[in-house]
Amino acid sequence: MPALDGIRVLDFTQVIFGPAATQVLAEHGAEVIKIERPGGDLARAFGPWVKEQSLPFASLNRSKKSLVIDLKKPGGLSVIHRLLENTDVLVHNFRSDAVMAKLGLDYAALREPYPRLIYAVGSGYGSQGPYSERNKGGHESMAQALSGVAARFVGPHGTPQRLPYTVADFNGGMLLAQGILLALLARERTDTGQYVETSLLDGMMSMQAWATSKILNLGDDGEDDGSGGATHPRGNPLDGAVFETADGFLMVTALFRPFDQLLRDLQEALTIEGLVGDPRFATLATAVDNREVLRERLAPIFAEKTNAEWIPLLEAKDILVAPVRSTAEALADPQLAVNELLVEVQHPQVGTMRHIGTPLRLAGTPAPAPTPAPLAGEHTEAVLREAGYADDEIAALRAQDVIP
Repeated sequence: MPALDGIRVLDFTQVIFGPAATQVLAEHGAEVIKIERPGGDLARAFGPWVKEQSLPFASLNRSKKSLVIDLKKPGGLSVIHRLLENTDVLVHNFRSDAVMAKLGLDYAALREPYPRLIYAVGSGYGSQGPYSERNKGGHESMAQALSGVAARFVGPHGTPQRLPYTVADFNGGMLLAQGILLALLARERTDTGQYVETSLLDGMMSMQAWATSKILNLGDDGEDDGSGGATHPRGNPLDGAVFETADGFLMVTALFRPFDQLLRDLQEALTIEGLVGDPRFATLATAVDNREVLRERLAPIFAEKTNAEWIPLLEAKDILVAPVRSTAEALADPQLAVNELLVEVQHPQVGTMRHIGTPLRLAGTPAPAPTPAPLAGEHTEAVLREAGYADDEIAALRAQDVIP
């Protein structure tokens, strides 16, 4: 039996942040019902597409059901309340709680009639405070800019830039999923639901624990906090250093032993002389001060051999090393198959689709086989019938344009 078998989730989320959270729940057996407005989740309009099906949408909505409903119609709200009678979790990631409050679906309105309901919210910055008060829109790029992350990722023109992946959205989604699971566990003891909240900004700040602890307690003196490594002008030049080889790039991380021993091991792996004994590299502190000299010494050496030649030589000295791959190359790594990370689903319009599946493997309560992301409204009638709606009631909802 899957870990979340029997848990029902009403999912009002859209795009990335919220759907990433609810996909964790769906992948492990929860019944996740996407509540979609006419026209569907905004992500359905995002390309690229296969046979008119959005691949971004397909990547984050597997194993979910879709109920398309017009909540601006009174009949639409009555459907939601019928479903809430047997719902464990409600999730949304609207810009503010005002959207749900306008519908009468905010936590204050639902807490009393549904006392066991876990009400989870993911926002850009938090449900209260200056950003919420001015209705500032949340977004991946805003979270990276406001959190200090973009400032640490300097682009080719010497200016800060956004990391090229949805770090804030996925990190926020995982935190929101954790909060939901914690609330479900707490409900086992209290028999009471609760309000759960996180934001993109919260997640990006929590990711920088090494940096924030240093700044909050010692101030910002420009020195590396330990997380920057070779990318920081005052970081360890051998922590995450990238060198061009004869056929690509290698990332090298020489850590976890005294610096003089690291330098000796690196020198032996590269079969060169002159690193050990050079006062410019005698200690980590002097190596930081002479980082460009060290790089100029190492770069032409790495260029002499291929990745495949260098990796066993470095690993023999227990120096961490990996080829810098494209995402396409990473997907061909046989380790992913061993980890059962690549999954296939049969989509009714597209046919076979391949995705990255759940990265969590539970031996006693394994995740069920995934199903494809739903077509818009694919499960509308089935969900309504399960909620007790008769054929004539469903027909009436359709006649009132509550459902398509």
